[in-house]
Amino acid sequence: MGATGKGQFAKLANQITVASTMVGLVEGMVYAHKAGLDVGLFLEAISGGSAGSKSLDTHGNRILKRDFEPGFYVNHFVKDLGICLKECQNMGLALPGLALSHQLYLSLKAHGEGNLGTRALILALERLNNVSLQSTTVTSS
Repeated sequence: MGATGKGQFAKLANQITVASTMVGLVEGMVYAHKAGLDVGLFLEAISGGSAGSKSLDTHGNRILKRDFEPGFYVNHFVKDLGICLKECQNMGLALPGLALSHQLYLSLKAHGEGNLGTRALILALERLNNVSLQSTTVTSS
């Protein structure tokens, strides 16, 4: 990655990427649900196209199954995203997607959900939109 200490910046860049990817994934799921689509079939349909990603493959159906077991805790993610925001301020960077992701994950902490995994982001979007994907069809993947 470069000189000593650059690995930390790589980790933060990774967290920024993951955060924004997760927001896109759950927003797409909420939109598909509200539009009356079978969200499981929707995820299956988009997985082979431009929207397909490791995050979709890893998290999509787990979100539908309400599997919020932590691979990475919301509490730790909020901490990392906060560090990212401070570093951005030091660098003079404006990353609004990062700031939005941080706020959404902070809302999970505020609801006592900090010990859930990052997939729990769907809960924040469900609350924000007064919807629930809880009864949505899950594909076998």
